[in-house]
Amino acid sequence: MYTKRQKVNIDDTRFIFNTNFSGDPSRDRFGSSTRRVNVVIPTRELADHLVSLGVKVKETHPNPERTYDEPYVPTLYVPVNVNMDSKWPPRVYWITTSGKRLLCNAETVGQLDFIRVKNVCLQANLVEKKNFPGEYSLYADVMYVEQDADADPYAERYARYAAPEADMAEPNDPNDIPF
Repeated sequence: MYTKRQKVNIDDTRFIFNTNFSGDPSRDRFGSSTRRVNVVIPTRELADHLVSLGVKVKETHPNPERTYDEPYVPTLYVPVNVNMDSKWPPRVYWITTSGKRLLCNAETVGQLDFIRVKNVCLQANLVEKKNFPGEYSLYADVMYVEQDADADPYAERYARYAAPEADMAEPNDPNDIPF
């Protein structure tokens, strides 16, 4: 009998640590080629809910070599697999600074490793681990990754160049090269 997969939504969050959408072993701390990201759990209630479902929620620890001015507050997070090689790959959308929604495929999703991210919304499937019954991993089903342009003072100024209706000079003769 088919059992419906349980889904978990994590809205208005961010990534923590390096992302590895590309599956590049050099981007992973342990040299893994698995496409994976670490998503911050925004509330303690959601973290407790995930733990009750069998998901291992991790938390950051203070650096012993650093002195903190205020009491250290740990950040809760969970690893999420992004299996683009699946029969049903996740729908990963890149929301550009102009608000355009781009659906990423296995070849283009790796570009998300190199953008500044403002916001992440995620729906993930709970998948039971084969070797550890009762423990579950999260696999991305739908993910929206919003690019941050706040730190780019020129983004708005040059946004018109990305638009198809931008006034771009096209040579009349293909042999007419400006240099």
